[in-house]
Amino acid sequence: MKRIAKYAAALLLIFVFSVPSLVAQNNLPAVPYIEVRGSAIRKVTPDELYLRITIKESDYKGKKSLAELQQEMINVLRRNGVKVDEQLTVQSMGSSMKLKTFTSKILTRTEGVYILKLTDVAAMQDVIAELEEAEISNIALIETKYSKKKELESELGIEAVRQAKQRAEELAGAIGQQIGKAIYINTWSMNEIVSPRNYKTMAARSAVMEDAADAAPAVNLSVTENEYSVDVNVRFELK
Repeated sequence: MKRIAKYAAALLLIFVFSVPSLVAQNNLPAVPYIEVRGSAIRKVTPDELYLRITIKESDYKGKKSLAELQQEMINVLRRNGVKVDEQLTVQSMGSSMKLKTFTSKILTRTEGVYILKLTDVAAMQDVIAELEEAEISNIALIETKYSKKKELESELGIEAVRQAKQRAEELAGAIGQQIGKAIYINTWSMNEIVSPRNYKTMAARSAVMEDAADAAPAVNLSVTENEYSVDVNVRFELK
């Protein structure tokens, strides 16, 4: 019992000495401040374009092997200045077999899927056009990126903070005050990247369009710009 009483007394002393300090902290005068928001937005043309190229032997009715078609594709890319070892990767490759219905004939399905990285729309258009001439036309634009994203976000952050500071100075000046140092900054960014539309190649067109004498000419391709934005909340002291 004596030990319990000692512990209780010690806790009471801690409480007595703690309460005044807490009260004193809570009664500290608040620093007058103004909090404003700034934002910066910029649209940029992506400089990394990713094409998915699919080659299926079944599309050529056994006239060309996957190895032959792959070599034709590589030849086209090299003629267009593509560094194949760096810009072309194999996403998947394989073959499967099945028994044709009502016959004993075995059908072989062999295909390769490749991802090609390009850096501008003009190069993409040239590559697609020449691949189609080589009868490799199962192509889709699947992704776009901007390689200098981090640098751009830093620039936008600085622009947003400067905008916030100017706004704070204007508002404080309206009541005859000035702003001091920033005591709080919160920032966040958003990237609005529109999913690219799949490029419809000649192989995807209907037989009527392919056989028509007045078939539509090749259309110039364009890539949607990516939008980046940075928003900040900044709290400035008032003087």
